[in-house]
Amino acid sequence: MRKSSLAAAVGIVTVGAVLVAGAPAAASPSKMQAAIDTLVRDGGVVGAQVKLTANGREQNLRAGVAKIDGDRPVPESGNFRIGSVTKQFTATVLLQLAGEGKIALDEPVKTYLPGLLPKEDKITSRMILQHTAGIPNYTNMIETGGEGYLENQKRRFTDQEIVDIALAKPLDFEPGTKFSYSNTGYVVAGMLIKAVTGNTWQSEVTKRIAKPLGLRDTSAPQYSTGIPGPNAHGYVKTKDGFADVTRLSPSIAGAGGAMISSTADLTTYMSALLGGRLLKPAQFAEMKKTITVSPEYGLGLRVLPTTCGKTIIGHTGGIPGWLTASFTTPDGKVKLAASVNEKEETDIELFHKMVDVAFCG
Repeated sequence: MRKSSLAAAVGIVTVGAVLVAGAPAAASPSKMQAAIDTLVRDGGVVGAQVKLTANGREQNLRAGVAKIDGDRPVPESGNFRIGSVTKQFTATVLLQLAGEGKIALDEPVKTYLPGLLPKEDKITSRMILQHTAGIPNYTNMIETGGEGYLENQKRRFTDQEIVDIALAKPLDFEPGTKFSYSNTGYVVAGMLIKAVTGNTWQSEVTKRIAKPLGLRDTSAPQYSTGIPGPNAHGYVKTKDGFADVTRLSPSIAGAGGAMISSTADLTTYMSALLGGRLLKPAQFAEMKKTITVSPEYGLGLRVLPTTCGKTIIGHTGGIPGWLTASFTTPDGKVKLAASVNEKEETDIELFHKMVDVAFCG
């Protein structure tokens, strides 16, 4: 849900709407470890944990510590807040519902949520998922980072409250004409899931994805402030030092960023998504499809280049205290799941370099 993103730091590569990837490759353990060590040393983070999978071989690497004033290492496969990687799970559920004929991606949102949005006869579920609806981003209107965030750390937001905050402003543009990343849109996506199923997005993600895949470390909390299981601590920088934000109300992120997971579970999710266990071929094709006004983003799926000419797909995620990356080559042969626990906002260039090294060696 962070205002800045990995995609903003690099160019985006697509060839039409087709994802292109080079031959599988991955970093050696020593190169990957060096990139992680550099990020921890120079990137504003306390610690980092990484799972890199290449051609069936898994590497679990880490650096740094779990707490600023401690000496306990970051858990090798600990749990962490995944921020906007949550959007992949939310989009997967909506695409499952589309495959079941329970929602139509190009039907106006007013069919399911009448009266919620302006220009409700023009905004579709597809636009919501692809960030082309023009819905203002509420994280530009309230403090979601730095010392100012501490006022909202334990605040219990409702989805309607978040949407109301965003819609105090008019739409950013005519629906469907531009791309603008909107965390608000994914809060609306969570509301769409409830409108169609009668259940919260949290319960549908759990029922449809976490339980069938055996994702024991993955949860979608609404107000619970803790992180289950072993975990590192996240911080934000203040004028007096650093404030621990490990315990926070995830309701500020909702269906766009509230989930908790682990590197092992994110790797399993990526494998299942590419392996056809979560979406029918037609719906997975929709997820990967980019359009002229949104060349870098499908439906809950980012498309990013690497320095060695490969394309990787997945998502980044930022929430106070944590930054996450979950990416794979389109053929699924190389996968990266990574989390850093922060003491201040991570140096995004170093974070991207770590991701790039994973796929380019």
